[in-house]
Amino acid sequence: MVSKPASGPSGRPAVGVDLPLHRQEWDLLVRLPRSVLVVACAGDEQVDAVAGVAAIASGQRSRALLVRGVVAAIFAEQLTDSDLDERAVRPEAVLADCGSAVRLLAERLGADIALAYGEWLIDIAASVGRTAWQAGRIRLGGVEIHLAERRFVNGIARELARALHR
Repeated sequence: MVSKPASGPSGRPAVGVDLPLHRQEWDLLVRLPRSVLVVACAGDEQVDAVAGVAAIASGQRSRALLVRGVVAAIFAEQLTDSDLDERAVRPEAVLADCGSAVRLLAERLGADIALAYGEWLIDIAASVGRTAWQAGRIRLGGVEIHLAERRFVNGIARELARALHR
């Protein structure tokens, strides 16, 4: 069982929440949003990774307490790129982890929390805007998006649907 810290960033007491998760499961939930961002950026230097970080932070407004807790844990860790393992940058491994995480949440905490977490992962992947027109890119709502990135976003959505049997 994982429980949230006894005090918040302001030093005021935080509400403690016991989650029916093991440490490695919690670590997966905390690691995965950053992996989604890294894969969505795909090593392209002409991406707006700041938008991805903002999308991670937007989880603070989630209807799911779990997502808000994951955001707090991500920003508390302050990891660097050297902290990522090889699996965290392989699209197929990240997609598989997305499915595993959503299934885990659906089983332990319910479909609503799993859906909120999965939709948040999709938002992170979709937020990474690209600059300058090039072949193989499409324009959606004023944002340039690589077709490969769109496939990755769609892959997360497929994993979410599979995990929730939709």
